[in-house]
Formats: sequence, C-alpha cells, structure tokens
Amino acid sequence: MKKMEQHLILGDSAEQLKQLKDNSVDLMATDPPYGISFMNKGWDKVLPPKDIWTECYRVLKPGSFIAVMSSPRSDVLYRMIKDLEDAGFDMSFSPILWTYHSGFPKASDTSKMLDKRLGAEREVIGIDEERYKRLKNQTEKYISPNGLETTNRDFTITAPSTDLAQKYEGSKLGFQPKPAIEHIIIGMKPHGQKSYIDNVLNFEALPDNIKMTYPFIQVPKPAKKEKDLGMTGEGKKETMFANEDGEKQLGRATLPGNEHQPKEVQPKKNNHPTTKPVKLMSYIITLFTREGDWVLDPFLGSGTTGVAAKLINRNFIGIEREKEYMDIIKQRLSVSRTDLIKYFKGVIKDEQTKLDL
Repeated sequence: MKKMEQHLILGDSAEQLKQLKDNSVDLMATDPPYGISFMNKGWDKVLPPKDIWTECYRVLKPGSFIAVMSSPRSDVLYRMIKDLEDAGFDMSFSPILWTYHSGFPKASDTSKMLDKRLGAEREVIGIDEERYKRLKNQTEKYISPNGLETTNRDFTITAPSTDLAQKYEGSKLGFQPKPAIEHIIIGMKPHGQKSYIDNVLNFEALPDNIKMTYPFIQVPKPAKKEKDLGMTGEGKKETMFANEDGEKQLGRATLPGNEHQPKEVQPKKNNHPTTKPVKLMSYIITLFTREGDWVLDPFLGSGTTGVAAKLINRNFIGIEREKEYMDIIKQRLSVSRTDLIKYFKGVIKDEQTKLDL
C-alpha cells in the first residue's frame, strides 16, 4: 500500500490557499467558524470571508464535492450556503445531518437578571451538584473547586432577593432549544460535462451515490481519550481565580478559609472546544473520495480531518491559523496509522463507513 502524504500549513487560509495548484484537490471537508462567538473565542466571531471559498473552488477538481460543517441556526446556515454559492459551488444537494443528542439549552434566568439589575444580593442556599458534575472539567473557563466547597457562582443555588425576582422565579429569557444536530452542507464544483456518467468516464473519481438523499449520521461527540490520542500532556499550568463577584480571572483566589491562595488548573491536553469525532469525518471522506485522493481542510482546528484522512489512507492538506492549535494537530497526527487502526477498530463499527481497517 502506497504511503499517503500529509501537508500541514500554519497561516491564514485566505493567503495560504493561493499556493495550491488549480484543480488539484478531490474533496474539501471542513469545520469552519460559525460566526456565533462560541465560548467567546475570537476566531468564531464572524463567518469565513468569501475569498477563502473562492480559493477553495479554484483548487478543487471539477466534479469534486465540499462538506462544510455549520450551526443549524437559520441565520448562520443561510449565510454559509449563500457564500458558498456565490463562490461558484452547486448547492443543489441535500445535507448530511450529524446527530449527537447532547449539549445544553441556552437561556437566561429572569429572576437572577432582575435582582442583578436592581442591585440586590441573592442568598446562597445550596450547591447545584448536577451542574457541578457536568461542567467541572468541561472547559478551562471553569475553576475546579475544592470538592463542593466553592464560592464559584456557576455552581451555587440562590434565592430571590426582591419581590419582582420572586415573581419571575423559574422564568427564562432568550431560550434556544438543546442542540442535537449540526448540518454538514454538501456542494460540488460543477464538472462541466453533459452528464455525471461523462464525468466518471473522464475522471474516474466520482462516487456512485451522487445526488442521493444523504442520511442522518448519529455519532456522539468525541470522548476525552479520543481527543487526546497522541497528545503528550505537556504544557504550562494555568492559574485562574474567582474574584469577589465569582468572575474568573487571573489574580487572587477567594476560596473559603483559603483567601488569597492561588489555585492551579491543569489545561486539557487537547483544549480545542469544537473537536469533531474521527468517525464522522471518516464517513464524510469515505463517501466522497477513494484511496489516494487529496482531501483539503482550510480550517483544521484540532486536526480531526487529518486524523481521519490518515486512518483511511487519503492524501491530506490542512491549514490552521492558530499556532496553539497547530501544536495540537501535530501531536495528534504523530500517531502512526497502525496505532490509529488499532484504536479506531473499537470506535468505528458502523458498516456504512465502509472502512477497510
């Protein structure tokens, strides 16, 4: 079996894509910024500029597909599809819907907001143990408390302090349902042939299931073990504290009986907040390419597309702007294909992925 190539590029895709040849890539599979400021990340404040999609169109071969992850929010989905269409892609395809059945609904507590607006201090009456268990290790922005003895207000249960807050106890504002899916937008660079059969005869690279109705694919979000596969765990410890208002900051801690005592928090090995499962990206790559084809990801993130490409023996080009994430990518891709196969044989079991592992 021929050894596949992988090229990792640190930089802005708007510039780095210009270095790639016209009509040289068989598939673009990517998870770009959604423009929703996820977890207040600066790189997610806006959607990618159209120039990036125009460059992707240029480097893709005629008849090649794109698979672009997107938030299911109507405004985000509409703008993403419109930008891809404006870049020249044929968008007349049904999406794949990635179903993961997890996540948390978003809403603001009306009672707490009213007390805050009125300048009233709420009495702490307990600890939300379930919320603590869910969130204590989910992201670095939360402090790992000393047991349940914490003044971190993310985990406290409080009582209304004003009559108005009491009236609206239990009411929520700005509710968004619990997320359960993400869209994988499917498009194609027009092939310019009279029919799909003409294109297959000329390029011999198109899958047989063109323009089918794409299914739901139910895959859970990646477990920590999968996300950290290949990571060394080395890195600086970060120190984070809660101030008097329970806000997270660098400074002095205010833990009961232990005032002004710094508390170190060990960062996750793979701290990228939107790491996708390898099974999902393997399915997408298998659906639209054959062994030896070239796969492009211009928003590589933590490198899952590259891991999947290596696992199923595709050539790969990945571009990532953030050096912090490129360091994670390199560690994850340092795992040998033999070891990847050994690990993911126990993870990728669905026959529809058709992986020859």
